[in-house]
Amino acid sequence: MPKRRRKRERPLPSAPRLDRASNPIVAWLHGLAAMGDERWEEAVPSLRRFLEMVEKPEDRRQAFQNLGACYLALEQYDDALTALDEAERYAPEDPDILHSRGVTYACAGRIREAIITFEQFVHRWPRQARDLETRKALHQLRRAQRGKIPAGTYLIGHLQEQIIHNTAAGDWHLVERKARRMIDADAERPEGHFALGLACLKRDRHAEALEAFQAAYACGPEYKPTLYNIGHTYLRQGEPEQALPWLERSLRREPEKLATLHELGRACEQLGRRDEAIEWWQRALKIDPDYHLGQLRLHEIGVGPEPVEPPLPPTHEQLRVMTPIVKARMRQPRVHRNGELTLTYDGGVGFVLEDKGNARNATIQAGSPFQTARITDEDLLDLIGLVKMFLL
Repeated sequence: MPKRRRKRERPLPSAPRLDRASNPIVAWLHGLAAMGDERWEEAVPSLRRFLEMVEKPEDRRQAFQNLGACYLALEQYDDALTALDEAERYAPEDPDILHSRGVTYACAGRIREAIITFEQFVHRWPRQARDLETRKALHQLRRAQRGKIPAGTYLIGHLQEQIIHNTAAGDWHLVERKARRMIDADAERPEGHFALGLACLKRDRHAEALEAFQAAYACGPEYKPTLYNIGHTYLRQGEPEQALPWLERSLRREPEKLATLHELGRACEQLGRRDEAIEWWQRALKIDPDYHLGQLRLHEIGVGPEPVEPPLPPTHEQLRVMTPIVKARMRQPRVHRNGELTLTYDGGVGFVLEDKGNARNATIQAGSPFQTARITDEDLLDLIGLVKMFLL
């Protein structure tokens, strides 16, 4: 029999590879992500690459404004002002650009120019000025101009607002960096020393934390959180006898602060003064009977019942009702288990996360199909940065 000729299969065309280097969207997203994660040195070249590839005035305005923000964070004030000049060419009536210019002058210690710029902002956009508390900033800058307060006072407030967000995100390396900048701007203010102490404490550098908290106390004995944190740090170092007087002074300032009562009990327990420890924890429970740490400590030493979990939130009942409904809609559910955690997933419906060990840990997503994908290492930092950018 004659041999049959095998039909040659034509290979399927491969999907075109994304040219990351020449794609303006990639450069833009990388720049935004780096900004969100405060990787300013990486954001600048990405935004510069974006500007090389786009012509639309609105695209260029946004890029130059973001460049101005990067240079401001890097304390390259002249470069920041130059970037804002470029942004203003495309949007001469944009209030955000004028306000950013005033902030840059103020952070740079160029008080006179900051005052002039903020006065223009108040005159041209009074509503936005009210929302941004520009008159308050002007009052502070005029005091600095008269020598009533240091020129760095505005910068300290500017950094302090950022530190609030960095603390919530747990970015302690950023808190430390900004705290040191605050100290450079005015070493007589307690805020910079306190923020430095908190950053060091969270990174388990207890001796440095204690030194910074002590400096904060020397600058501002009335700064309430300092007393507690000095006592707390001594306790973390295993020095309860040093912690006690600071915690007692903190309690005199804030008699109903539960954290202080808890730490006083821990200090007494470590010193072998069991009855006093019990008194402190019982006092905390008189203020808040649901205080979980107080319940836990008393239970651990055998003088209290097992801690009572607070009641489940009202949304938990909705989760309980929705779980079987969402599962019933799944045609091809995939189930993944990890200990007491169970994830039931169907890409066309959603997912259900359940936790037998913790009823509060439950999540349902339903309503529309979605896809999952692998994140490469090179894109992981960008994902983190973008999330921060949109949350802050």
